[in-house]
Amino acid sequence: METDNTLLRLISDGVDKAKEGAARGVYDAVHASASSIPPRSHYAFGWIIYYTLHQAAASDIQLRKKLLAEYLALSTPRPHKLHSMILLEAMRLYDDAGNAGFSEGQRPQPPAFSIMRFSDMWRLDNLRPGDWRRREHEGKRLSSTAEKLITVIADEAESTSTPPSEEFMRVIDKAMTDFPDSYNLLAQRAALHILKAELPDARRLLRLAILLAPGKFHLWSRLASITPLEENPRLRLALYARALKAPGQQQFKGRIHLRLAEVWLSKGCLPQAAWELSIVETLYGSMGWHLPALHTRLRAMVPDDVTPESPEDTYRRVMPLADEAIYEALPEVKVRKTFHKAAVTTQPGSVARPSPVAWRLTDDSGHNYWIQPRRFRLADDLPLGAGLAIRLYNGKPVAARITEPGN
Repeated sequence: METDNTLLRLISDGVDKAKEGAARGVYDAVHASASSIPPRSHYAFGWIIYYTLHQAAASDIQLRKKLLAEYLALSTPRPHKLHSMILLEAMRLYDDAGNAGFSEGQRPQPPAFSIMRFSDMWRLDNLRPGDWRRREHEGKRLSSTAEKLITVIADEAESTSTPPSEEFMRVIDKAMTDFPDSYNLLAQRAALHILKAELPDARRLLRLAILLAPGKFHLWSRLASITPLEENPRLRLALYARALKAPGQQQFKGRIHLRLAEVWLSKGCLPQAAWELSIVETLYGSMGWHLPALHTRLRAMVPDDVTPESPEDTYRRVMPLADEAIYEALPEVKVRKTFHKAAVTTQPGSVARPSPVAWRLTDDSGHNYWIQPRRFRLADDLPLGAGLAIRLYNGKPVAARITEPGN
């Protein structure tokens, strides 16, 4: 009995010591005193496990896996703050295990720690309202615990080609409703559609993600990758070109150059393909990286006597196609032409600026929109009363087509 009381005191007093930084010593002392934890001490010992996890080094992969398994075997309140903080430690372990794999040359397959399996045992219905709450720190918005969890589960699902559970799909769908401003969630949901070969749904979500974050080159690249090369090589080329011109460090765009070379080869344009392959060779060489297998395959298709030729002019011409493809994600609004503003030319020596033809378009609710028809490749002379369909982004027309030419 005295032994039991000593163990209970060791655990209850150990929580504060663990919190102050001595968690591993407390954890080891508890296990040195008993082979099992009394049920009445499970909650307190759960906190000792949490602090031991939190204070462990990033390289302590096996210890942390053991601690998480030990925690799951305890009878602790769930849902509860402790349970949620244990989940955060599991996510941190997933990232650290993945980074350890990369440092050894490649990510372990299967992962050294599966966040998908852990979350199944943790049970996603234990997410608390607080786990869905975003926070601010020094003026910067921080993702909620739920968003962080979605990121790591989607990463494992994609890297292992393993569709996640239906419970997780309900979580990500709720998150998309709660956080409609998150391009990451849209891209992650698109990746799960790709896993199931649901490419139209994936393309729709990626277009919406790009509308939210047009400067993210990886979104353009992902959309290009699921645009069929055989059916629409010109659009695929435009999307990859748009990815290339988006902000981002060039060393991370090597595969975009490879995919552009692949498109050029499909069209029989060897000089342009050679240009892109030469960029890859320079880029990878400067970083000390091995050239990927795709480069070897594509390079073998280009004769040695082919002179590289820059495709930059072509990229500038086709990139508007990429923007048009994105606007297809927006709903169309029916309008009619209600006013025609003629072009204004200037006389030599005049300080006035010339202005092109402009149309006023009016929808069924009486809202007016102005467009310059040439921006949308429309002829200037459309009669009044003609019908059009426009797409709006931030209240401005970004696409327009004629539906009723009028008389």
